[in-house]
Amino acid sequence: MRSDVYKEQLVKKIFDQRDRSRRIYIIGIAIAAALFIWQICMDSASAAFAEGNDKMGYAFTLLTVIIVGIDIYIAVKKIKEINREFEYAYTNGFFDIDVIMNRSKRKKVFEGNVSEFEIMAHIDDKEHLAIYENLPVADFSSGETLGNTYVFVTTYKGKRKRFIVEPREDILMAMRKDLTPRRMFLKK
Repeated sequence: MRSDVYKEQLVKKIFDQRDRSRRIYIIGIAIAAALFIWQICMDSASAAFAEGNDKMGYAFTLLTVIIVGIDIYIAVKKIKEINREFEYAYTNGFFDIDVIMNRSKRKKVFEGNVSEFEIMAHIDDKEHLAIYENLPVADFSSGETLGNTYVFVTTYKGKRKRFIVEPREDILMAMRKDLTPRRMFLKK
């Protein structure tokens, strides 16, 4: 009789140059959109005031403030989503990965049975991972290559992919029981 196995781990993504660039891009787009909206609506408001139609002028001014406010709200929300953590959960042969954005919003990004993995090896194990180099990558790690950074290959949602993860030793040992030694290569 097999006992139930449940392990979980939280991995915080390091804020790197790509995240900084993404934040600058979001801010730039938000400012450009706000200026564009401001210019169009305020020109319309000025024209309405010049014609003596004060109600229409105030309506355009209010519309400008509302749309720019929405623009700022969306930009702030997108910037907060850059702050990410990954939660790994291993339960009786099933491995799940959730992404947690800004410690509030959770989204499942992977769920699968470990026995269906084609291979799992340390990220530096070029010998076993070389044939999978052309596959798309989904990185659910901190962003640093550590001693526990592993790559597994499987088909998820109809597409074959490489997944980068950083499981603790106890999760690796639990996975090892469900993968044959020919498909799991632990770092020595």
